[in-house]
Amino acid sequence: MGSLKRKIARTADKAQKKAEKKMAKKLMMFDMLDDECAACKEPFDKKCKEHAATWNVVVREQEKLVRLYCPECWDKANNLIKEIQDDLRVQAEAESQGADQG
Repeated sequence: MGSLKRKIARTADKAQKKAEKKMAKKLMMFDMLDDECAACKEPFDKKCKEHAATWNVVVREQEKLVRLYCPECWDKANNLIKEIQDDLRVQAEAESQGADQG
C-alpha cells in the first residue's frame, strides 16, 4: 500500500514540475511581447485591463516568436480564414460533383 501512495505522489510531482517548466518557458517568452499590434501597429497598453482581456497573443515556440494582435485585426484574419475555408469547401464539392457526373 505504501509503495502505491509513493508512486502516485511521484507521478503527481513529475506532472507539477513539468507544468511549472512549461509555464516558466511561456513567461520568458512574455518578455518578447511587442507594444503594438503586429498587423496595424495600434499601440498596446500593458497596464490596461481591457487590452489584456481583448487582444490576442500568438506564440510560436519553435520560431521563438510572440505576436500581438488587436481585436479588429484578429477578427479580420479569422473572417478571411473562414472565407478561404468556405471557398475551398465549395470548390471541393464542385469537383466531386463533376467527377460523379463524368
